[in-house]
Amino acid sequence: MRWKQELIFIIRRLIHRGRAERELDEEIRAHLDMEIEKNIAEGMSSEDARLAARRSFGSVALAKEDSRTVWGLGLVEIFWQDLRYGLRMLVKAPGFTLIAVLTLALGIGANTAIFSVVNAVLLRPLPYENPGQLVRLWADNSGQRTEQNPFAPAEITDIRDHLTAFEAIGLFDIGLSANLTGGEQPERVNGSEATPGLFTALRVKPILGRTFSPDETEVAQSKVALISEGLWRRRFGADPDFAGRTVQLDGENFTVVGVLPTSFKFPEKVDLWLPFSFTAADWKNDRQHYYVESVGRLRPGVTMAQARAELETIIHRLSPNFPAWRKKWGVTLVPMHEQVVGKVSSTLWILFGAVSFVLLIACVNVANLLLARAAARQQEIAIRAALGAGRPRIVRQLLTESLLLAVIGGGAGALIAVGAIKLFSVALLAGLPRAEDVTVDGRVLLFTMAVSIVTGAVFGLTPALQGSNPNLNETLKEGGRHSSGSRAGLRNLLVVSEIALSLVLLIGAGLLVKSFLRLQGVNAGFDPHNVLTMQVTLPKKQYTDTARQNAFVRQTLERLETLPGVKSVAATINLPIENTWGMGYRVPDHDNTPNQIADNVYITPGYFRTMGISVLKGRDFSDHDAVATSPVVIISESLARKHFHDENPLGQRLNTGVNREIIGVVADIKSRGLEVESAPTIYLPYAQKQTIATFFTYAIRAETEPLGLAGAVENEIRNTDKNLPVANVRTMEQIVSTSLAQRRLTMVLLGVFALTAVALAAVGIYGVMSYSMAQRRRELGIRMALGAKGRDVLAMIMRQGMKQALLGVALGLFGAFWLTDLIKGLLFGVRPTDPMTFAAVASLLVAVAMLACYLPARRATKVDPLVALRRE
Repeated sequence: MRWKQELIFIIRRLIHRGRAERELDEEIRAHLDMEIEKNIAEGMSSEDARLAARRSFGSVALAKEDSRTVWGLGLVEIFWQDLRYGLRMLVKAPGFTLIAVLTLALGIGANTAIFSVVNAVLLRPLPYENPGQLVRLWADNSGQRTEQNPFAPAEITDIRDHLTAFEAIGLFDIGLSANLTGGEQPERVNGSEATPGLFTALRVKPILGRTFSPDETEVAQSKVALISEGLWRRRFGADPDFAGRTVQLDGENFTVVGVLPTSFKFPEKVDLWLPFSFTAADWKNDRQHYYVESVGRLRPGVTMAQARAELETIIHRLSPNFPAWRKKWGVTLVPMHEQVVGKVSSTLWILFGAVSFVLLIACVNVANLLLARAAARQQEIAIRAALGAGRPRIVRQLLTESLLLAVIGGGAGALIAVGAIKLFSVALLAGLPRAEDVTVDGRVLLFTMAVSIVTGAVFGLTPALQGSNPNLNETLKEGGRHSSGSRAGLRNLLVVSEIALSLVLLIGAGLLVKSFLRLQGVNAGFDPHNVLTMQVTLPKKQYTDTARQNAFVRQTLERLETLPGVKSVAATINLPIENTWGMGYRVPDHDNTPNQIADNVYITPGYFRTMGISVLKGRDFSDHDAVATSPVVIISESLARKHFHDENPLGQRLNTGVNREIIGVVADIKSRGLEVESAPTIYLPYAQKQTIATFFTYAIRAETEPLGLAGAVENEIRNTDKNLPVANVRTMEQIVSTSLAQRRLTMVLLGVFALTAVALAAVGIYGVMSYSMAQRRRELGIRMALGAKGRDVLAMIMRQGMKQALLGVALGLFGAFWLTDLIKGLLFGVRPTDPMTFAAVASLLVAVAMLACYLPARRATKVDPLVALRRE
């Protein structure tokens, strides 16, 4: 219990510090008075008695230090003294302090901003209970196309019914959209059909009501719904009694049985859930349409390896039920977090590594500043050492100043990070998963604090060790030099290192810029300029069959074609870049052709003209192709090349469930992204679609700025049906730009980091050269007094400065040769060791270094020899 009493004593002394100091002063004074009285009693005079008492007592300051040590406050007192002294020294040198703080703020702020993104996207757990147990199940076709494909209804229900490694499996389809009516304005709501197992697997608890019950999914077209908290608040005023109320979806009444919390974000950007039923016979037997996705929760203690082994056994047992072309497929499991993050993980870690380089360069710059400042403070430090301050005490004082700088820089960096995140959120983060969660939270602030402390120790330790060991005899002499060869050599070494680091970053940024420009120059196969798109969903209750849907589409297209400024219009279910669906097909006249998969697109006549896709052979669809008894198809160039080689595909047949006559061949398009090879594509007449697909997209090619037509187009659609909301009004250029969002984010951020690093390196070179010239003023004055010309001095100084720069460039080129291999997955059409990029970036950095050397060198040539020698 003694330690508790001592701790309470220390705390009380800290709280009542002033009173404790007064009591200590009174105690020392009382002791001295007693000693003086004793000496006077022994016959000394008052003055002799006082002096004798002081000699007997010793140093009052030392006695106070000993007392504070007994109190347990010695270290606190020393730290407080160092802190106050450090603050005074920083205030006395405002220029140095401002430059150092700004340098650190840039480095720490950039690291904090990127860590906030890494924290939100990669480190923060998903907002579900025990998210590590959640996995996504996919049909695996890695042998041909992709590893992650949806299931057919009968296929996934068979797998689900045989699994034992999973606690629950939820099935869902993200293709749902509905028109919410009944208010002032109709609203299109994105949704998902889901089984009760989805909410069981994710363990979501509604804030109002309940989730679906099993009997609601056993009834075809069960009229119940779940809505999101966002929709509940936005549309229904957060009515606390809303559970059990009725809403109109596509003209039909649905009972809202529950409201799901904002934290529930599965699938992404969904505000509505309807029951997903598999009990009807046609669902149980459907092995041809692949659109059902799934998520499962592993039982406690079950590993991914065990779950995969069980799945392989089940697939082998069920394979006789699969279509022949599907028998070689498997099932793959992907952890939920990996599924959400996708491929962005490696990109973010690369950015985090790059921004760490910026922080290192900032540390090098501040270390150089501190070395120069320590050289200027040599006399002060020598006097303190001569008065008895040991080297550890001096090192501690200098380190305290460094840590103080780092903490101030860290605070400024946190403010920079907050502003940067707001800027990123608007301009760059839209393409990242979980972008809405990016913020400066407690973990990010702890990271900033840790980085600040470590940074302070990193850039402050070497200058502190260098500055704490002065040569007292030399330093205290009048006119002693303020620099030493070892310190100058260390400063030069630091400059070389920051040039090398800057070059590595600049080369990485150069490669990404070149890659991005190459990607933007890719021929997409279509012309996105001046094309406006918008989506419409037709209510099933009103548009009960394909004939009514086709009539609506035909009527609206005719009205839109008459609008001023419209060149052509069309409708489609799939847009390039954004939506791709797969369709099984075979070529009947080629017996050796197995059933394969191609992208399929349903379109209206005029689609190719509107999208700027070239018709290479044959013709476009026409209104006569709406007759289902004459099935036709248009194929892409790659599909024609794949199956028909030198034959003419026109007039031949393609089987997509029915035999269709090939009437045209069109150019390949980049349907899955600009960086992905064009996929074989089948184009089908929208009027010949067999399923009741109630959603579609209008494409309108305008003569000028397409967004200017948005209002007129929406009015024409609502004039046809006033209850139809229009959604996702965008241009094709915006769609293409969004597909490049992650690449743009990486390029911009790495570019900003590289330019910051180059600026810091240039400042570092300039600072070292300026300080070196100031220290060599006497030498330069003598040289010029002995006849050296300005250009000779300029050339000498430039040679010395460029030696450091060229050494740094050489080391940077060597480092970049190895490190750029880490970003090869982010490049397109550019090698990681692209010689043109290496040469251009190295030349740029050499030019920056030359300018940073030239300015102080030119100023040195203006030195007046008489003035320089007189000052010495």
